[in-house]
Amino acid sequence: MPTVSHHFVVDRPISAVFDVVTTARFWPEWHPATRGVEGDVGHPARLGDQIVEHVTIAGTQGSGTWTVVERDRPHRLALEADIAVGQLRISYLFSQEKGGATRLQRDLDFPDLGPQVGAAMQAQSAAGVANLARLVQREIPPPDDPPAARMGGEPRP
Repeated sequence: MPTVSHHFVVDRPISAVFDVVTTARFWPEWHPATRGVEGDVGHPARLGDQIVEHVTIAGTQGSGTWTVVERDRPHRLALEADIAVGQLRISYLFSQEKGGATRLQRDLDFPDLGPQVGAAMQAQSAAGVANLARLVQREIPPPDDPPAARMGGEPRP
């Protein structure tokens, strides 16, 4: 099962970052694949919440229902969705860095869907996490003299 991993570090408090990142109403703003969301979208995700996501990936439109299967605020959130060819899983790991900055690691595990879809998921995830860092900076007031967000990511087999 392929995994796509990306992260960023931002000078914002961990609890506030968790709340923004896990509020599904923001997904269409930051993830290029997401056309819309429905369901439990107006608050930070809670265990058992279900979110219907409408997406376009590699030119193909579809919808799926994500269920929050793990939640340890403000450190971890995991969602899973079943599709015809297997299961998708997104994990968010939040950690406090020195100086109060927050590191977010986003991992997407998905079934082998072929090279075109895999490449699209990698590209959309990379762009999405970069957009998410900017959204977090916009939505959460900065502390005095914040450093710029630092981002990074690479696919893992």
